[in-house]
Amino acid sequence: MSAGICGKRLGFEEIFGSQSSYSVKRSRCSAYGSPTRSPELGSGSDDKVLTLLQMFPALDPELVKTALRENNNRIDAAIESLQGSPFHHAVDRNDVPSSSASTCTQQMGKEEAQEVKPSIHFDNPIDGSKWVDLFVHEMMTAADLDDARRRAASILEAFEKTIASQSRDVSKEKEMENASLRDHLQGLVNDNQILKRAVAIQHERNLEQEEKAKEVHNLKLVLNQYQEQVRSLEVMSITYCFESSCSYQLNNYALKLHLQRAQQQPSSFPGHFPPDIC
Repeated sequence: MSAGICGKRLGFEEIFGSQSSYSVKRSRCSAYGSPTRSPELGSGSDDKVLTLLQMFPALDPELVKTALRENNNRIDAAIESLQGSPFHHAVDRNDVPSSSASTCTQQMGKEEAQEVKPSIHFDNPIDGSKWVDLFVHEMMTAADLDDARRRAASILEAFEKTIASQSRDVSKEKEMENASLRDHLQGLVNDNQILKRAVAIQHERNLEQEEKAKEVHNLKLVLNQYQEQVRSLEVMSITYCFESSCSYQLNNYALKLHLQRAQQQPSSFPGHFPPDIC
């Protein structure tokens, strides 16, 4: 079972081509009492030796190589041999009864699961490229397929929460903007109604002013006519008075002449004048 887990792990790391993640995991396993390993592990069975060292980090590399050679480079037989070896001291730091390989794998999975939480729990939204980098990083640092699934689920959950939060923020901003636009539009409608009433009132006043101007013009025409009539009457009155005065004077003059002529002629009534003449 441990070999299957480590095989899946190595296959997962080979997909992403991560050498740094392997170094990180190996350094984590070294914290459980792994001695310093020799860089010269052989050429033909290096991969199997590395797999066994990842499963049994507390054993010496030479012991692992010897066990692998004795079992004809069969990794299953080497695992059984190492598990039964008196040099195999498994330290279960999490109080879980298991082999050293599963202990290392589970411990790394727990540590990496704890590490992934602060990386995906954040307050500020990040852009798409950072989401991609985060997803790739978590997939590369996953211990196995189940851990990768857990990490992917956590990332997707965080992404969903971020999108939902951003959607709520955008929705609130849109609602506030729409409310502001509605208020502004209502104000414009009210101003438009006021302007319409003002224009209607001004139009009525202009009509009244035009009617008054027409009445004043008509009154001026009538006044001019009356003034002409008055002047005509004045001229006629003066002419009539002059003619009347002249006629009266002429009549008086004519009467005087008749009277003088009558006085000069011999009277048919000597000594006595007719009473009319006197």
